[in-house]
Amino acid sequence: MMKTILITGASTGIGRTTALELAKEGYQVFAGIRNDADAQSLRAEKLANLQPIRLDVSQPDQIAQSVETLKKSCGNAGLAALINNAGINYITPFELADEARVRQLMEVNFFGMMNLTRALLPLLQAYTQTGDTAKVINIGSIGSKIGLPWEFSYHASKFAVLGMSQALRFELDALGIRVCCVMPGGIRTPFFAKSGEETQQSKKTLTGPNADYYARNMSKMWDAAMQFERFATPPIKVAQSVRRLIERRNPPLRTVIGLDAKLINFLVWAGWENVLKSQFVQG
Repeated sequence: MMKTILITGASTGIGRTTALELAKEGYQVFAGIRNDADAQSLRAEKLANLQPIRLDVSQPDQIAQSVETLKKSCGNAGLAALINNAGINYITPFELADEARVRQLMEVNFFGMMNLTRALLPLLQAYTQTGDTAKVINIGSIGSKIGLPWEFSYHASKFAVLGMSQALRFELDALGIRVCCVMPGGIRTPFFAKSGEETQQSKKTLTGPNADYYARNMSKMWDAAMQFERFATPPIKVAQSVRRLIERRNPPLRTVIGLDAKLINFLVWAGWENVLKSQFVQG
């Protein structure tokens, strides 16, 4: 029997690439998408064991429906792995942040992940009856280790993802469920372009006495980000890392992916945050 996996945020980028990689490796993959066009795009890959399902993790009714779909599909065999990948970004100065948008980001990046994982624990635990360990793989970010300016809500959510992952690692290990947090740096996906567009849109709405300061430094941040883009990791590298975590009986809690992520991780460990700060903030 094929092992069943659910991955969220599978419309583009890391999520889509990982869904395809796992389906090609013989897993039964349920790929969470948010609209019919994305579902059709995945079906066009003509992989019989890849099934798109409508899943906005911020919507409790869609979580409930997805759980029922998985119960009918895998039954007593249970769910081999849950890959929590869905996430959004919001770029703005802290002072000018729209609270509603911050709350929506946290609904998707943290609370949606929490609620979906909790709803699927029985199916994950059912899988452990096969003698193997079930996996919960949370896609965090190297932004789980350091907060960069103008993205405070995104980094707050990613710090929360890493913290939740570590706590659940302790809680669920004895139940046969291994929790991991994947921490990539820049990935060669539409995320760069989307972030650039959002930065430009945010600059147009800046108000107040600090507007010039914010505009100048947001531009500097984006210029620095573009320098890192050349080191961006192809999404297939993340997909392959996720597959290896699923295949290991006792995978590590943290997996850092990408040259830029490893450099930042080292700088944070070495206490060299000021090196990073100098790249993003002017006097």
